[in-house]
Amino acid sequence: MLVVVALAAFGLDLGHPALWDPGEGRYAQTVREMMTSGRWLVPTLNGAPYLDKPPAFFWMVAASFQLFGMHEWAARLPAALAALATLAATVRFAWGRLGPAAAIGAGIILATAGQFVVLGRSVRMDMVLTMLLTLALFRAYALWKGDGTDHTWPVYLLLALGLLIKGPIAVLLPVLIMGALTLVTGEYDRLVRLRPGPGVLVAVLVACIWYVPAAIWSPEYLGTFLWQQNVGRFLGASTGHPKPIWYFLWVLPVTFLPWALFLPGALRHTIRRARRWHDLDLFLTSWLVVTVGFFSASSAKLATYVLPVFPPLAVLVARYVVRAAAAGPTTQMKAFRVAGSIWALLVLIVAVGAPLAAAFALPEYAGQAATSLLLLPIAGGAMLAFRRGQWLAAPVAIAIGSLAFQVLFYRVAAPVVDEFASLRRPAELARALPDDTAIFLYKTRGHSFAFYDGRRLTRERSPDATAARLNADAPAAVLTKVKYFEKLRPHLARPVCIWWRGASDRVLLANVSSGKTPGMETLAPTGWVTSPGQPPC
Repeated sequence: MLVVVALAAFGLDLGHPALWDPGEGRYAQTVREMMTSGRWLVPTLNGAPYLDKPPAFFWMVAASFQLFGMHEWAARLPAALAALATLAATVRFAWGRLGPAAAIGAGIILATAGQFVVLGRSVRMDMVLTMLLTLALFRAYALWKGDGTDHTWPVYLLLALGLLIKGPIAVLLPVLIMGALTLVTGEYDRLVRLRPGPGVLVAVLVACIWYVPAAIWSPEYLGTFLWQQNVGRFLGASTGHPKPIWYFLWVLPVTFLPWALFLPGALRHTIRRARRWHDLDLFLTSWLVVTVGFFSASSAKLATYVLPVFPPLAVLVARYVVRAAAAGPTTQMKAFRVAGSIWALLVLIVAVGAPLAAAFALPEYAGQAATSLLLLPIAGGAMLAFRRGQWLAAPVAIAIGSLAFQVLFYRVAAPVVDEFASLRRPAELARALPDDTAIFLYKTRGHSFAFYDGRRLTRERSPDATAARLNADAPAAVLTKVKYFEKLRPHLARPVCIWWRGASDRVLLANVSSGKTPGMETLAPTGWVTSPGQPPC
């Protein structure tokens, strides 16, 4: 059952949606440029050095492209495999300590937890980092406990790989977590079992694969990445994603839905056990508190930063649910009544509200939104079971309903999201432009456009410079937004053709027309009068 759920969560329709901007389009285009240019050390984006991240994740996606072709599912495959590996490691860890039921439950929770599924199906490095941290921390805990394993080098190899994927955070978090566990327990002699000396040597040798060549050939890359993207963001010295200190107190429960509904009970149970000095609870609590505390202290915050706490949360919630399910009806009611009732209400709101909202705001997508009504029988069946006092149906219905929601979203709703979040469609239309057409951006992103079109995009900063490109005799196209039309009109010398207008009001303008699209819309200069019977496009 778990295998079926996991494969459905991370494999079904993996290539169905287009690449979404800004994240997926940015990373996929970076990989495309890396493969085209053959420059594997310093990534580029639109021809300019991309200094935000190390290159190892891009190497992984490039390897997938080489093996399977430049497809959406191939771009997402590294993250999907990392999600499956994280799930498998969590199940294995819980199986030996909490039993099969809790282990399988933890796997099902991860395969149906909101953000874990989204990032496991996205061209992002967060899931790969989470996999490496999870494997390293589970191994480190086994060493710390002395659970029959002597080899320490895998821990340090995993941390070194994390340095190549994301940077210093891959080492800092495990050190802080294991340090907090040791400080709380007072078991300082157990640190000797981690034998950092030989392991550090392994980590340094692996990390040197990139850090040394990067320092030699592109010192500004290493400086920008290490300082601005790590230290600078943490201290607030560089701009990017500033959020209040309490940001993760609401983001974490939201992103861990629907299983966050069981968090109050699971955390109460864990805290009680931690106060009795149970090592497992102290370890998982240290993992949770240190990670959330560290990123809460950081000036820059993104919801994806707390993904590494999903494995310990899954274990804690699974143990709580399994123990409550094995108890009597009274305990089941106390554990599941509130969570099950809230979940059923949320499903009803989504199932009925989505078609109604679409009918008023986006009537062209009302048909797709109506498929959410398929969730009603699951919620209705759960509510009927609740009325009969069968509260054990709550976690089962939540798991089934969450998986059904995921399948509906990626099968039906994702193509709708494509219209707002991807530029695959205009890129496909732009292939009809002359091969020598220069394509420009004005106040919008175009990462997925560049990936699908294959041509480099150049950014223009002012309306007069943008209009000058369209006024020139050489073929040119501009990707911009409808709201900037009035800024462009005064600078246009002649009408230009609107090749594409998207649902998000982004447009593709060009100074050439397409014979395949008669009657194409135009953007005319201020005061321009079109001759009767002679539309410019």
